[in-house]
Amino acid sequence: MKTISLAVIHSFALFGSASAFSAPAFARRGDRGSWSALFVSTETLYQAVECAENRNKHDIEELEKLAAELEGAKECNFEIGDELCQKEIQDRLDVAEILRLKIEMELRLDYLQNANLFAEDVKKEHDKDERQKFKEALQANRDKVESGSDLGLW
Repeated sequence: MKTISLAVIHSFALFGSASAFSAPAFARRGDRGSWSALFVSTETLYQAVECAENRNKHDIEELEKLAAELEGAKECNFEIGDELCQKEIQDRLDVAEILRLKIEMELRLDYLQNANLFAEDVKKEHDKDERQKFKEALQANRDKVESGSDLGLW
């Protein structure tokens, strides 16, 4: 798994809620009727929503790219009227934030699996405890066998 710089991780705290589900090649600004050349394809937004909703593991670079595209589209794409337009933009930013949280989760899981000393120590101690329990159970079983048994197992 590739890692992302600390600057990207630090940027998680800088982004607020977000959300949007698809966008045409041109973004429409509220009911003013003006068009902006902010290009975010419907396919890109669809992929972003799919990644946000899906619990499967995703490539960090793909998540980063999708989140950045959602955050970069500042205009309203579908709704008319200031209130609905603001809701659409906020929803789009919510999806971007979910993608950023997924990036953080992937990075933290990678660290847990590959570099976390606490997790490693817990696993070692657990294995040691399990070996000790096995030895005690084996000895308790041996103690139940009458001495002088002719089975010759031990």
